[in-house]
Amino acid sequence: MTSYNRATLLAGVVVAVVVGGILSYFASANPDGLEKFQEDMGAAQPVHEGVEAPPLAFRAYNLKWLGKGFWANAAGGVIGSLAVMGILLGIGRLVRRRRAARAGT
Repeated sequence: MTSYNRATLLAGVVVAVVVGGILSYFASANPDGLEKFQEDMGAAQPVHEGVEAPPLAFRAYNLKWLGKGFWANAAGGVIGSLAVMGILLGIGRLVRRRRAARAGT
């Protein structure tokens, strides 16, 4: 890994921690676009009564085992941001490998 890639990765981690850990606490409590659309279409509640959603680790954008408040929200935001960053880095690595394989053949 070159120094440029390390610096870019470090900057991405810092941004993920700041956005996920600090700025996510100030996010609006109003529903986002998808939730608003579901409410408008009447699809916010399950069609079949008695069907419950599976337990989620990140329900309401916080870690339930940390309780409620700033730290639970910050930890959920940081872990979520880093998870998305890791997925995107993995996809980028796969794309780069495929391009290298095509160029080599």
